[in-house]
Amino acid sequence: MLGSSFAAYEGVIVALGVGQPVMIVVSDSMEPTIGLGDFIAVRAPSLSQISLGTVIVYQKSLSSIRIVHRVICIITSSSPECQSPWYPYLTCYVPPCYYTKGDNNFAPDPWVVLSDEIVAVWTGFKIPYLGMAILCLRQDPACPYPWGVASVIGLGAVVVSAVVVDLRVLRVRTRSVSGKTPGGEPRS
Repeated sequence: MLGSSFAAYEGVIVALGVGQPVMIVVSDSMEPTIGLGDFIAVRAPSLSQISLGTVIVYQKSLSSIRIVHRVICIITSSSPECQSPWYPYLTCYVPPCYYTKGDNNFAPDPWVVLSDEIVAVWTGFKIPYLGMAILCLRQDPACPYPWGVASVIGLGAVVVSAVVVDLRVLRVRTRSVSGKTPGGEPRS
């Protein structure tokens, strides 16, 4: 079972072309499109497919934080293309450059995103709140109050149910080896 799960995950990695095809969003900067704790699927970036409105994942050099924001302006060697009311507010020395903004943020990001800093593009697939339990279990500061308690209770319920299922399977196997039916009667 575990082997087939790893094989499926590796298949997703190959299909989407990224080393980490899923992410947990740790900020509310993209709400309502993508919320805090959402589990999102990403694919390898193709610069020709990035246009205005595309949600990208980028990581600035000298930082370990990956940011999920929407492209609001693209600067190429020939001309800028921006969503109204935005304009190129910083100098782009190595085109193409991208200006981004979180949907929930008032202002654009205060830096230029270079093409080699884009690590992935959002596929549009998300599972709301799935990552919240993981954030809370690793004691991330982004975890809001009720989620921490709910995560511990949920994890406990999963562990207890796994133990109950294992005990039932063990009981059925023991009975089948001893020659008794599930009702406790000897087999004829």
